[in-house]
Amino acid sequence: MAQPCNDARAARVYADREGQSKQWKIHKKCCKLIDDETIANISKRSLNRINEDVKEIVCYPTGSPELYYILKRLRQLYDEKADDSSESAYILHSVARGLIMHPSDTLMLSMVASPHMANFLFGDEEDLLNEKTRLVKLKLAKTNGRPTEEYIEAIEDVEAREELRKICDTYDELDSSWGEPSSMSFCYTYFNLIVACAIHCQRSHSSVHDGLGRLRGGDPRSKSPVSLMATAALRRAMELWTNKHVLASCGDAMAPAASLAMTAVQHYEKLGILGGPTCREYEIVPGLQFDSAVITCIGELLERAGSRQYSGKLLKDMGEKVEQFSFAWNELPIDRRAAVALAIVKYIMEDDGDDDDDFGMGFSNIEMPSASVNKIFQVMCAASDPKLRKDVLHKAADDGEYIGPDAAGQNVQTRAFIYYLIRADMPSDEWQILDAVKLAKDFSALPYIGRAPDDEKVKEKDECLRLSRGDKLHNEINEMLKGIKK
Repeated sequence: MAQPCNDARAARVYADREGQSKQWKIHKKCCKLIDDETIANISKRSLNRINEDVKEIVCYPTGSPELYYILKRLRQLYDEKADDSSESAYILHSVARGLIMHPSDTLMLSMVASPHMANFLFGDEEDLLNEKTRLVKLKLAKTNGRPTEEYIEAIEDVEAREELRKICDTYDELDSSWGEPSSMSFCYTYFNLIVACAIHCQRSHSSVHDGLGRLRGGDPRSKSPVSLMATAALRRAMELWTNKHVLASCGDAMAPAASLAMTAVQHYEKLGILGGPTCREYEIVPGLQFDSAVITCIGELLERAGSRQYSGKLLKDMGEKVEQFSFAWNELPIDRRAAVALAIVKYIMEDDGDDDDDFGMGFSNIEMPSASVNKIFQVMCAASDPKLRKDVLHKAADDGEYIGPDAAGQNVQTRAFIYYLIRADMPSDEWQILDAVKLAKDFSALPYIGRAPDDEKVKEKDECLRLSRGDKLHNEINEMLKGIKK
């Protein structure tokens, strides 16, 4: 017989024993043992049968002890690349979206109250990663992803170089696999079930809008069963969305996240509880840490994600209210400040201002919120604190290949601009009026040294690139560029 729910894990999901006790009246109706024969039967069901099970059971008004095992089987079938996985993901995505639009908070409570479901949805049992991103997380974390060949070749330790190359070869084989990742297929159902527990939205033509609506439970300080569920769901949704490995694994399957983040910030601001009692360190609202939010929004804007309209609005809002949000960034560690600074520089350099509505979402052109970006860059670099600013800039320059927005070897240009700022050695009064957007765009637009060898600005950029690349690689690249010019 399968064991009933683990009290300690449920209490952790609902923040404390008080929260768990309030949920018990609902939970006890479906907290039943499920026999081994039924579990074994579920583990052998076909994808078509599991599709039907999910469509039926997620809407049970009293929950179901089978739901957890059915969702686990769904994930297994997707991982095994069962036939019609993509069609199944589409069908169940629609089912889960229907729950987001369902007004009944009690229905969501019943689903979460089903045995093991609170921890499965709101805990860390399901990682939403595919095989490739698990490899990155476990074995390529030090290089921030799959490094460039130039980076690998520059490693002097032969044994370390060959070991890294073997890992990268494995990564490349996984990367060449065709089709939608199993993690994304599952996320279409799993993530939307979480969102459904956080918010009730109105019908719309696209899931990118599904985070707009009424946060379930109203004021999270009430600690009602519904508000506890909604807070746990919001936290989990934001943590998943701002996890770069999960986002790489699931992509557009997390489309409602940006609009949900925007709704949550507006709701908590209206209640006057941004960073309040339901939040943890560095968080604006549950699960949404300031630095992770900035980096994620920038990533979606650069990738032109379907939800980028809301990412752009959230980024703009964070910049305009950056002083109001100081509780979430004032104590950020140096390496996390540096990571945000590098992400912003990349955004400035790569944003070309051309943002056509490729997805037909009805969005207007999304321009970079330059004033907000500039303000966030200033506070991350500690414009008014010379010592802290120096530490942040040197961290970004020296360790930028490992904490930057891209994998090792791909952060050269952003680090070069940071070196430019270090060498400029501007006083605090200049930093506080610094137009980082214009400065970084002008720096990026400068040609390579061979085209304007006597230009002082070009020579300065070349020196910054040398510091970023290292002498050997920098000389090789300049020689190659000379050859192309000839």
